[in-house]
Amino acid sequence: MATDTRSPDHENQLLASLPDETMRRLKGHLQHVDLEHGKVLYSVDDAIPFAFLPKRGCMVSQLAVTEDGDTAEVGVTGYEGVIGIQAILGGQENTFEFLVQLAWPAWKIKSEVLLQEFRKDSKLQDAILRYMNASVAQIAQTALCNRLHSVEERLARWLLLCEDRMDGQFITLTHEMLGKMLGTRRSTVSLAAATLQNAGVVSYNRGRIAIKDRKGLEKVSCTCYQMVQRRFEKLYQ
Repeated sequence: MATDTRSPDHENQLLASLPDETMRRLKGHLQHVDLEHGKVLYSVDDAIPFAFLPKRGCMVSQLAVTEDGDTAEVGVTGYEGVIGIQAILGGQENTFEFLVQLAWPAWKIKSEVLLQEFRKDSKLQDAILRYMNASVAQIAQTALCNRLHSVEERLARWLLLCEDRMDGQFITLTHEMLGKMLGTRRSTVSLAAATLQNAGVVSYNRGRIAIKDRKGLEKVSCTCYQMVQRRFEKLYQ
């Protein structure tokens, strides 16, 4: 795919935080790609030839996977970050599954190129390490959330994460996929979604979820959402 000529720095917060000199070097290596809903970017133990920097409207779930194939989401990445940083931090193989939840374009760059730039550019190092710090905090908080909080609270948190990163009115998602994200059965997710719909905070029809009352949804959500969100708001300040 040909290199895209459009400026990428306003479409991804990590790129936007970089100085002009760094962006001039990176821009020629960035490729525009369309990430389709349900696409697995990396499975566990895959090599990581490319890193992805989502644009606003795109969201990718980071899933922990058991040997039996059961999954639970431990983090998400949208236009605030980068996917595939294991390749530049000493990891040759991927340890999670990365699944596209919100289909939208992203920037793609060869991992070897990003590694070269990371090694010689302190500003790029700082931006990536800042994002990694927030990402690790998100993984830890999500693990705690999955252990302590109700499915309704976790579902509300997840929908808020989606809306923060989406570029549209609806979230297209089945109860089966939500169960995969939340690490619970489809029937349990169906009951939780019905509870939120009956409360008037969301509407759900034929796999499309719309948030009707964000403040109401925030009240249903556990405090994990706000704790993680505060970290990402300060990420590149």
